Parts: sequence; structure tokens; C-alpha cells
Amino acid sequence: MSAFGDYGRALRAMGGSARRYMLFTVLTSIAFSISNLNLNLYLHSLGYRPDFIGLLNGLPSLVVMALGLPLGYLADRKGYMPFLIFGTAISSVAALGTALSAARVPLLFFAILGGVAGSTAWVIGPPFLMSITHPRERVYLFSLQSAVMGGTGFLGSLLGGAIPDWVAVRIGGTSMGVVPLRAALLAMAFFNILALLPMIGLRIPKPVGDGAQETDASGPGKIGPDAAKVTSTAAARPGKPASPLPRTAAELGLYLKLLAPQALVSLGAGAMVTFFQLFFNMRFRLPPERISPIFAFSAIATAVATLVAPLMAKRLGRVRTVVLTELASIPFLLTLAYSGNLAAAVSAYYLRGALMNMGGPIQQTFILEQVSERQRATLTSLGAVLGSMGRGGIGPMVSGYLQVVSGFGLAFTFTTVCYVVGMALFWWFFRNSERQTASERPQAQQAV
Repeated sequence: MSAFGDYGRALRAMGGSARRYMLFTVLTSIAFSISNLNLNLYLHSLGYRPDFIGLLNGLPSLVVMALGLPLGYLADRKGYMPFLIFGTAISSVAALGTALSAARVPLLFFAILGGVAGSTAWVIGPPFLMSITHPRERVYLFSLQSAVMGGTGFLGSLLGGAIPDWVAVRIGGTSMGVVPLRAALLAMAFFNILALLPMIGLRIPKPVGDGAQETDASGPGKIGPDAAKVTSTAAARPGKPASPLPRTAAELGLYLKLLAPQALVSLGAGAMVTFFQLFFNMRFRLPPERISPIFAFSAIATAVATLVAPLMAKRLGRVRTVVLTELASIPFLLTLAYSGNLAAAVSAYYLRGALMNMGGPIQQTFILEQVSERQRATLTSLGAVLGSMGRGGIGPMVSGYLQVVSGFGLAFTFTTVCYVVGMALFWWFFRNSERQTASERPQAQQAV
């Protein structure tokens, strides 16, 4: 079947719940992009120093670390919908409160509240999408969602830059003033409130099958041997429901194999992605208005690459696709680290981002399908906790130290090492999962 045919089939199979969730993704992605561009500028316009701005940016990650596992565990036991509705509502309140606040204490409070909302989105979103999609189309819809996030991120970045300019012209003054930047954050809050609408009344359809008990038509051999051990153990005790937390040595080993590569990649990302704005400003003296289009068009490049990934996975398998694309990004990462040419650096930035992120949805579906349906939110929450430690804590601290010692080159080289080791582990742990045929799997794993 052609590429268009594969995506066409996935779109036709998309139910009402999945369509609503895609609309939710569009609205929240626009809101996030507006915030990403304007929040720090708004705080700076209020007169706050970088140390306080850094604290506000770090608080949500700390909240994810604290609440990620409890939220995932409860969601696996109680269901996803209450947490999604709660998280979306809290996100709207946090966005509106931040936009209307100027004092330290309210800003800190709404940053913590935003972390609570972020915890639910990060932890509940992927397993929820798994629950409302069919395994045959799942990998395409995950990639489509990622592409939608990139496309709407482009729109949000442009909108986030246009709103302060538009307000500044009408009230007089500069776009870096408090009122124009506050207007942008109010627009962010508006999109967050709109995102509540498609979630109201949304229902989870009858499950289409447990991820650890199904095959996927998107590529060869998607169920790993470790998942087979876990599933066969659960099948031997049909009267005892799966626990969200690992209860056997096999389950614990599988969790560690699934999480360790993610943790290393998050650590590397925290040492690099957090500093891209600073990198372009310090190395090439680019002002924010020139950095913004670079970020916006990078989102489009990544979105297009993401749509190609399932077609590669269909031919190569998901593990090979993830490993090859992420390793292919390494030369461009090193070009960023050591090139002094702006055109080369921007080109490398686009290609690195596209290659590094295009396999993300593929890897996410693969990981979640290795565990039972009742364990998915818990596994995602553990990944969120480790990701917060890497992206929001350890990674930036290590990178900041290395930048002081030797500039961006050494810091980005540290990222390279983390990426290579993480992908090597992912390949080592799951390289044989694509060689199993359906006849070699336990009966409990046959497609449903």
C-alpha cells in the first residue's frame, strides 16, 4: 500500500474520540508555543532576574518528578478521563493566573499549578491515545499527532510573535513591554480554555486489545521477548489483574530496559535543547526576532520527518528506524557544536531536530506495547520522572558547568555521548524483538 494509502486508512479508521483528542492537541500545542516564546520575556519585562526566571522554569519539572508516578499509578487503576479533564482545567487556570500576575508568590503558585497540569498531560496523554486507537493504525496516528504538534507549533510561534507587536502598535510603545507580552499570555490562556471543549463528553471506546497482546500491521515483529514473558505470566493467572507496578523480576527487568535508554536521551537533551536560544544569541549574536523564525521552521521540518517515520518502520521495523534516525542526527549535532558558520549551524539545527525526533512516536508506541494496558500510565509516569530529572535538572546543570569550562562544544559533545549510549542500549535490549514471528509468540499474544 502507498504512503498516502497507509495514512488514508489510519485517518478513516480514526474514531470520534481520536478526532477530539487531535483537536485538543492542536489547541494545547498553539498555547504551548505562545508560552514558550513569551513567558521568559514577560517575566523579564516585570523586572525579574534570571535566577528567579530559572526557578519558575524549573518548578514544573520538579512537580512532574513528585507527582508523575502517583498520577500514573492512579490513572492505571481509576481510568484516564478524570485526570485528563482535571489537568486541562488546571492548565487553563495556571495560564490565566500567570498572565494576570506580577508578584513573586502568585507567579510561583501558578508555576506549580502548571507543573500539576503538565504532569497529567505528559503521563496520561500517550496511554490514553493508545486506548482509543486500533493497533493497526496506531503508529500512524501517533506520528500524525506529533506532526500536528509541529505544525501548530509553527503557527503558535508566529502568533506568539505577532500578538505583542500588534498590541504595541495600538497602545504605543515596544513589543517588549509588560502589556503586549501579557496579551500574548492571555491568548495562550484562551487556547488552553478552548482545549477543554473537545474533552468534555469524550468517552473511551471499548478496548481494541492489550498492547502486550497484539501485533501491529505497521511493521514486522513488534512484540519483544521480554513482553512475551510478562504476558505469559499474566495469562497464567487470569483471575488476578495486572498490577500497574512491576511485581516480578521479569517485569522489573523489562521496565528498566524500557526506561534506561529514555533516561539517557533525556539527560542529553537537557544539556542541549534548553540552551538553543542562548546558543544562537551568544555564538552568532542573533536577537530574539531572528531566532523565532528558526525555531518555527524547525517545527515544520520535524513535522514532515515525523510523517515519514512510519513508512520507514514498515520496511525496517520500529527498533531499527528509531536507532538509525537518532544516530543519523549525531553528525549534525556535532556540526552545531563546533561550526562557526551561521548557515551551516541553522541547516544542522533543522536536520538534527528532524532526525532526532522523527522516531519519537514510533519508539513511544513500541515501548507502551511491551506492557499490559493497566501498566501504561505507570510506565509513562516513570519515564516522565526520569525525563524531568534529565531535561529539567541534571542535564542543564551539567551543561551549564561544561559551558563555563569550555563553551558549547563540550556541552553538546556530552549530549552526543548520552544519545549514542542510549541508542546502543535500546538496540541491545530490543534488537531481537523484530525477528519473532507471530507463530513464535505465546498464544496470549496473538492479534485480536
